[in-house]
Amino acid sequence: MNPQSHFSWAESLSPKLLKSPWWIGHIPFAFELVGRLGPRSIVELGTYSGSSFAAFCQAVRASGGNGHCYGVDLWAGDIHMGSFDEALYQEISSYVTSEYPGIATLIRKDFNEAASSFADGSIDLLHIDGTHTFEAVANDFHTWFPKLSDRSVVLFHDTNVTVENVGEPAKKFGVKRFFDSVTPNYPHIEFKHCYGLGVLFVGKELPAAVRELIDLSKAPDFDPYFAAKGAAVSKQFADMGVELPKHGAYGDEPVTPTPLWRRAVNRIRALIQ
Repeated sequence: MNPQSHFSWAESLSPKLLKSPWWIGHIPFAFELVGRLGPRSIVELGTYSGSSFAAFCQAVRASGGNGHCYGVDLWAGDIHMGSFDEALYQEISSYVTSEYPGIATLIRKDFNEAASSFADGSIDLLHIDGTHTFEAVANDFHTWFPKLSDRSVVLFHDTNVTVENVGEPAKKFGVKRFFDSVTPNYPHIEFKHCYGLGVLFVGKELPAAVRELIDLSKAPDFDPYFAAKGAAVSKQFADMGVELPKHGAYGDEPVTPTPLWRRAVNRIRALIQ
């Protein structure tokens, strides 16, 4: 397989917004997936600083379709990331309002509360990236499952974080365990780079281009291609000279760090040096 000839969306788009390193290695795949899926509605649970959300918006605009992106978050932090400063929300809100009017909507609500705002069967792409305990991920998936369309895809970030314990049982990462519990029921892809991304193809009427993507994922150079594309984006971020957070990326101390946060920052520093 010649990846360059198959993945035109990943090849042709370059990310416009890179605010933090946690997810950006998956942006090339996000471009390719959105381009092939042509989603009418994208919902992201856990938008944080907006790098992944902005990538979805960028791909929707590039596709020329009428899709809409919804970023759901309280922007208050969680047990893994600590607490967030208000500036975090204000910055991403200002950016998407000016850059993607008519495409982007931020919803500042609890995930469970926000679900009632969406009709059943209306969401084509759901990105779950909130609190990462097994119970939280399971709740997000099952709460939003009725909202998924017959052509839907669900993304799970951090399937390759192997921290077994960060001090208390409630703080264990459970994304991988939950993802593994549902993969026997659906076609899926799992990337190991950039902390892992699980891709679950839930819809029974997936577009032909998405079914082709599933077939292409079986080729031996599929994962290395997207890992290399992701590494190039991470290098782009590193070359920007953005100071990686000691207490967060915004203001003086917008994030109150947890032990896991400090550990993750050190890992990211090591990866891009």
